[in-house]
Amino acid sequence: SSLCCARALRFVFRWGAMQRTLAELGAGVVVGGAALLVVSPASFSLPGLAALTVLLIGVGPILFKGFTQTLEFLASLSSSKKHSKIDGYNNQYDDKKSADDRNKDYANLVDSYYDLATEFYEWGWGTSFHFADRRKGESFQQSILRHEYYLAGRIGVKKDAVILDCGCGIGGPARNIARFTGANIKAVTINQFQVDRGNAISVREGIRDQVELIQGDFMKLPFPDASFDAVYAIESTCHAPDRAGVYSEIFRVLRPGAVFACYEWCLTDKYDPEDAHHRQIKRDIEI
Repeated sequence: SSLCCARALRFVFRWGAMQRTLAELGAGVVVGGAALLVVSPASFSLPGLAALTVLLIGVGPILFKGFTQTLEFLASLSSSKKHSKIDGYNNQYDDKKSADDRNKDYANLVDSYYDLATEFYEWGWGTSFHFADRRKGESFQQSILRHEYYLAGRIGVKKDAVILDCGCGIGGPARNIARFTGANIKAVTINQFQVDRGNAISVREGIRDQVELIQGDFMKLPFPDASFDAVYAIESTCHAPDRAGVYSEIFRVLRPGAVFACYEWCLTDKYDPEDAHHRQIKRDIEI
C-alpha cells in the first residue's frame, strides 16, 4: 500500500508540473505569435514560417519563465533593505576573525547570510538550496528530487508521519518530501524572511496543510521531547556553533527508535590546515 501511495503521490506531483508546463507552453505560443506578427510574413516561405513557429513555441516557454523570474527577482532586490548587511557578513570572514569568533555570533551570521542569499538562490538555483550529484540523462531538477527522495527513503516514514526538517531554507525539500511520502513536515529556519517566503510558496502550491515553516534556532528547537517520527537535515547543521549541541537537540525531539538522516559538509582527515590551497578551498565554500 505504501508503494501505491508513493506512486499516486508522484502522479499528483507530475500532474502539477504538467499543468505548469502547459501554462508555460501557452505563454510560449503567445510569445511566438507576437514575434511572428512583428516579422513580415512576406519575407518567409511557408516552410520557413512553420519552422520559425515551432522554434518560437519551443523556446518561448523557457524565455517566458526566465523573464518573469528575473523581473520578480529584480523587483524584490530594488525594494530590499538587506544590502546594508553585506559588509557585516563579509567582516565575519576577515582574517582577524577566528572560527571561535564566528561561532559566538552564529545566529546573527546565519540570519544575515540568508537574508542576503535567499533571493539569489531561488532565482538561480530553485527552491531546494542544496547540491546533488547529477547522473547520466538527468536534468538538474531530476537530480535534486532523486537526492531528496533517497533521503526520504532512508528515514523510512509512512503517510501521515510527522517529520522535522532541521534548517529548511524556503522549504523546497520539505514540500517535495511531503508530496513523495504523504508525511506532515514541520520545517525550521532561523531566518524569518525564509519562513514567510516558504509558507507563501506552500500556499501557492496547495501543500500548506502538510508543510509548515517555523522561525526557530536548531540549537534550541521549539518542540517538546519525542515530537517527531523522523528528522532530516540537508547541508544546514554545518552552521551550528556546536555540533554536539544541535545533534543533541535533534535526538531530544526524536521519538524512541526514530531515524535522523543528514547530508552535510565536513572536513576529512586529508584536510591540511597548513596547506594554503586547502585553506582557500575551505574559505571559498564558507563564503
